[in-house]
Amino acid sequence: MALSQSSNVPDIAQPTMIRPLEMSHGSDTEESWTATSVKILSIIYKYRLTKAADAHDKWIEGTPKFLNTIGNFVRKTEPIHMCIPAFPFKSANKVYKVLGTLPDRAEEAALEHMNTMCVEISSIYRQGAKLLIISDGLVYNDLLTIPDRDVWAYGQELRAMSATKFPHLEFSRLRQLVAIDLPEQLDEVTYVANATNFRRALLNQFGRDGLDVHKLIQEDEDTRLTFCGHSRYLKNDLRYIFPKSEIRGSNQYKRDVKFLAREMIRRGFAFAAAIKHCFPSHLRLSIHQSTGEHRISVSLLPTKTSFTTPWMCAIAYAADGTLTSAPKGDFEADDRYQLVYHAARPSHFLESSALILGETTGSSKLNRALGGEADSDGGERKAETGCEYCGKTTHGVWRCFDKYPHLAPRWVQEKMAAEKKVNIAAAEFAGDANGNGAKIQS
Repeated sequence: MALSQSSNVPDIAQPTMIRPLEMSHGSDTEESWTATSVKILSIIYKYRLTKAADAHDKWIEGTPKFLNTIGNFVRKTEPIHMCIPAFPFKSANKVYKVLGTLPDRAEEAALEHMNTMCVEISSIYRQGAKLLIISDGLVYNDLLTIPDRDVWAYGQELRAMSATKFPHLEFSRLRQLVAIDLPEQLDEVTYVANATNFRRALLNQFGRDGLDVHKLIQEDEDTRLTFCGHSRYLKNDLRYIFPKSEIRGSNQYKRDVKFLAREMIRRGFAFAAAIKHCFPSHLRLSIHQSTGEHRISVSLLPTKTSFTTPWMCAIAYAADGTLTSAPKGDFEADDRYQLVYHAARPSHFLESSALILGETTGSSKLNRALGGEADSDGGERKAETGCEYCGKTTHGVWRCFDKYPHLAPRWVQEKMAAEKKVNIAAAEFAGDANGNGAKIQS
């Protein structure tokens, strides 16, 4: 079967108006397989990363290869198996970028976004789709002074978050990537104890001796794009880990950033080789901008900003329920947004007016922002009702203004403060009256 890039590429900009690929030879069954593959790929392209100005041209170049990978599953009537290296750990920049060390609503929104992609595929392809998440946390965490146990905790929370809500998502295990002697069931202690062994085994088994990273960056466009991405976020993160000082000036800081970015490329080369070796048939997705020749770059968050990975930012919901993403410091500096807690942990930000509109609106997006949860089929569960703190049925305890007054819009806080003053004055007046009465009786 010959594929012509010029005429046989689906209309990516119009995924709902797809024409089956023209076939020079083949049966009706082959044409049906191809048409189905085109539809599946067009769904995946709806989730593509669009940071680059020439991204559309790059997708077209890689389309024949991706169609062939998808077609292999379709011909065998098997689920479409995809994989993506992602969800390593929360950014080391806890000062400005992220809300903590554990997953929050940003991760949940990303997992839901990817699960929804699989749900969409299932709607037109009975066998459905599965996305394998391969955490690269242990590959890089020591370079950024992230403890191994933080990587473990982050991964465990993600699995728990996904288990009951997102059935199309799966997570790889360390033993699937490298030949290493591990206990059948890992716990925090055995995971941490074997973290260094994993990194050593990865580089020994899949690293390349004498790899010229400088040359690789210069000659391979995918590598150059990834290196630039690493450098950008390291430049922001490292200032809180290895701050500038009298012994580390601006020039040295820039050299340190590039050194670590190159080391990440070296380890990433081995990690990519391990993935290709262990999951050769999977459709390869990526969070990084790429040429589109070997992998499909996707946005994990349904956002219009450039912050598309949940471990590098926080998210906020507007009054209409739409999601936006940015460093947490940006939201903290914006008076329109209030920080929302869930299970006693910072979760996400909410536009102040949404806290009021949420009581009357029927928007499913806003319901999720205010505390509702996504069902595994993409539907919505209603937000929890009944507050155990104040007894009202209009909200859950985590959204109780009586318990968390700082979550209330500013005008509500002012009203509550005024009422509090009135109550205090009334109590003082009542106390004075009782005191005077006692004196008169005596």
